[in-house]
Amino acid sequence: MKSSKNWFLIAFLTVIIAFDISDLYTDISLEAETDHLYIEALMILVTTLVIIYLIMQVISQRNAMIGLEKELEESKQLFQEQKFQMQEARKKYSEVIRKQFIEWQLTGSEIETAYLLLKGLSFNEIAEIRGIKEKSVRQQASQIYQKANLPGRHALAAWFFEDFMS
Repeated sequence: MKSSKNWFLIAFLTVIIAFDISDLYTDISLEAETDHLYIEALMILVTTLVIIYLIMQVISQRNAMIGLEKELEESKQLFQEQKFQMQEARKKYSEVIRKQFIEWQLTGSEIETAYLLLKGLSFNEIAEIRGIKEKSVRQQASQIYQKANLPGRHALAAWFFEDFMS
């Protein structure tokens, strides 16, 4: 039940209690039967207990909401921290890859192709992105593998990702 519905119900029951108390006072002044007075007093007590229960529910829901809002904020903060750490890790890893390409003495075109190979693109996709023929991409890939002393695409990827697996 939503908090606003609970507050409406609490207000409604409070009005009922006010009428019951007024009626009970009138019945007492008119010296009504004792059984009737007990029933009205019981009704007032039960209604009061329901109001107390509803107020406790509203407080509980509010506390739960505050807890969830705090948890959400902590999650957002953790996500931002992890996102920043991942960006930093990507930058560092990209620098490691770039340095290795330089060490292998890859040309600028070969470096572009090597990055795209590491991203898993096909020769055709690389050719389209770079605006060259697929045959040229294949030749560049062969040069990359030769300069890196690697047998092929999978070995190239494994060379860079192997350290993450241990």
